[in-house]
Amino acid sequence: MGALDDTQRAARIARRQHGNISYAQLRSCGLSRGEIKGRADRGWLLPRHRKVYAVGHVPRARESTWSAAVLALGEEAHLSHTAAGALWRIVRGAVQTHVVVPTTSGLPRRDGIVVHRQVLPEAHRATHDGIRCTNLLRTLLDLAAILPLGALAYSFEEAQVIHKLAPEVLGAEVLSRPGHRGTGKLKAILDGAVDPAGVRSILELRFLRMCAAHGIPRPLVNERIGVWTPDFLWAEQMVVVETDGVDFHRTAAKRRRDARKDEYLRGLGLTVLRLRWADVVERPVETAAKVRGALTVELGARGEL
Repeated sequence: MGALDDTQRAARIARRQHGNISYAQLRSCGLSRGEIKGRADRGWLLPRHRKVYAVGHVPRARESTWSAAVLALGEEAHLSHTAAGALWRIVRGAVQTHVVVPTTSGLPRRDGIVVHRQVLPEAHRATHDGIRCTNLLRTLLDLAAILPLGALAYSFEEAQVIHKLAPEVLGAEVLSRPGHRGTGKLKAILDGAVDPAGVRSILELRFLRMCAAHGIPRPLVNERIGVWTPDFLWAEQMVVVETDGVDFHRTAAKRRRDARKDEYLRGLGLTVLRLRWADVVERPVETAAKVRGALTVELGARGEL
């Protein structure tokens, strides 16, 4: 292959890896040691770690930092702990770069990388957004060992909302690893957890949990009615609940849209309740009574009680 073709192949690989490429990958593209050195001398290859380069420029995105770290630690390396949590979008804020490598790995530590030498079963490995990482379940297990209960609960809720993680799936993993550090916290979080179904926010998830905790029949979630999709529907009782998150009332356009939605649903004979974060999270007893009352009133009005 010609030099231009070799360079293009290397650039394509780097694009899939958030701008990074390893020395071994450069060699596999057909570039000789001298050609690699020449491109590094001219600034086309920018060193990030030993035998890992950025192509053209160093991307500022943290995914590029994570990708470079995994490449630096070999083919068996996987992003882990809070870094994997951030990659899966279940951990907020700035995080350190954690990478897990085999216990037999003789690789030295790299600057800026927290290295964990552990056995990582094949079932716990994944590739997400082009980066080798621990899978969602293993990431939650690792987070349980290092995060306080509140932060861990947030990560679990985000895993339910974003990735539709069912509680029983995580529960089975917890039961299969009784000695794993942090399983007590996971068991506490799983107590009272509900299937996320098609929820689109943590508020919707918490509303489902409130219903389950107060004996309210489980509604349909995001069931389309005509041109609109209400958050929750009890079809038999003809009751809809809309949960308004923190952005409710932020714009006049959103308020007008909500008003049109409510008018349409009420025009079909549905009772529409709108609940906010404080209603569901801070006043669950009163809110559950309000929802139960609406369900009872609608059944009673049709003589079905």
